[in-house]
Amino acid sequence: MYHHIKRDDRVALAILLRQGYSQAAAARAMGKHPSSLSRELTRNTREKGSYHARSATMYARERRKNAKVAYRKIENDAVLAARIETRLHPLVSPEVIAHDTWVSYETIYGWIHRSRPDLKALLPQRGKKRRRYGSKREAKQGWTRDVRSIEARPVGAMRRSRVGHFEGDTIRGRNGALLTLTDRKSRFEVAVRVPNGGCDPVYAALTERRENLHARSFTFDRGSEFSLWRMIERGTDTRVYFAHPRAPWQRGTNENSNQRLRRVFPKRFDFATIIQRDVDAVVWLMNHTKRKCLNWRTPCRMFRRCCASS
Repeated sequence: MYHHIKRDDRVALAILLRQGYSQAAAARAMGKHPSSLSRELTRNTREKGSYHARSATMYARERRKNAKVAYRKIENDAVLAARIETRLHPLVSPEVIAHDTWVSYETIYGWIHRSRPDLKALLPQRGKKRRRYGSKREAKQGWTRDVRSIEARPVGAMRRSRVGHFEGDTIRGRNGALLTLTDRKSRFEVAVRVPNGGCDPVYAALTERRENLHARSFTFDRGSEFSLWRMIERGTDTRVYFAHPRAPWQRGTNENSNQRLRRVFPKRFDFATIIQRDVDAVVWLMNHTKRKCLNWRTPCRMFRRCCASS
C-alpha cells in the first residue's frame, strides 16, 4: 500500500543523503520503494540541487494546497460565482442556494472560506462557531401555577398534521421588541413590532391579528410577557399552552425561526430605527424561501394550501 512521504521521512532521507547513501540504499534503510524516494527528490529538491527536509515539506504543502485549483467549480466559473454571491443573504443559507444550483453547499462554504472571506458576513452564522448557552434559573412566578401544560395540546399540534398551531416568543432589543409566531406544520412566520416586551403590548398585538392568523392554538414559554394568557384566550378564542421551564427545545420550531431573525436583528438591536414595514419585508423573505424540511417548498405556499384545504 502506498503511503505519502511525511515530515519524519524527509528528515531521515536528508540525513541519509548527507551520509553518502544512494537512493536505493536509503530506500532499503527506510523501508520505502526506490520509486517513492525518486519522486520525492524530483519534486522537492531545491534549485541548487540540495535536499532539505524543511524546504521539501514546504514545497509539498504548497503543491498539495494548489493541487485541485484547476478542478474547483466556483473559482473557475465566474457566472456561477456571481450567481451565488447575488443570492447570499443571512436568511438564505448556502444549502438553499445549493438546491437550485449544481454544486453542494459544502462547496459553497469552502469557496467562501478559501477565496471570498469577505462574504462571511452574509452567512447564517456570519462565519462564527455556535457557542453553548449556559442554563439560567428563572424566578418563581405565581401566574404560572395554573397554566395549561404543553402535554395537553391537541393531536394536530403534536403531530404537525394541521396548520394554525403556533409557537410564540419575543425577541428583545433596545427601544422595543418583536413578537414572533411560527406555525408548526408550515413554518409560516409572523412577526410584530411591539414598543416593549411587556404583557400589554403582546396581548394587544395578538388580539389585533386574530382574524389573519387562523390560529388553533398558541404555545409559549413562561416569560412574563405572556402572563395575560387568560385574556389572550378570550380575545383570540384560541387555547394557550406553555412549555416546561427551561425547556426551549419544546418550542424548537419557533426557536429556530428566532435564530434566523436574529441574523437581521441581532442582540441589542435598536428597534426605534425600524417600522413594521421593515419587519414585514424580512418576514416576507423568510416565508418565500424554500425549506428543506418542507421538501423544498416555501412556508407561504404550504400555509395557504393547507388553509384552503381545511
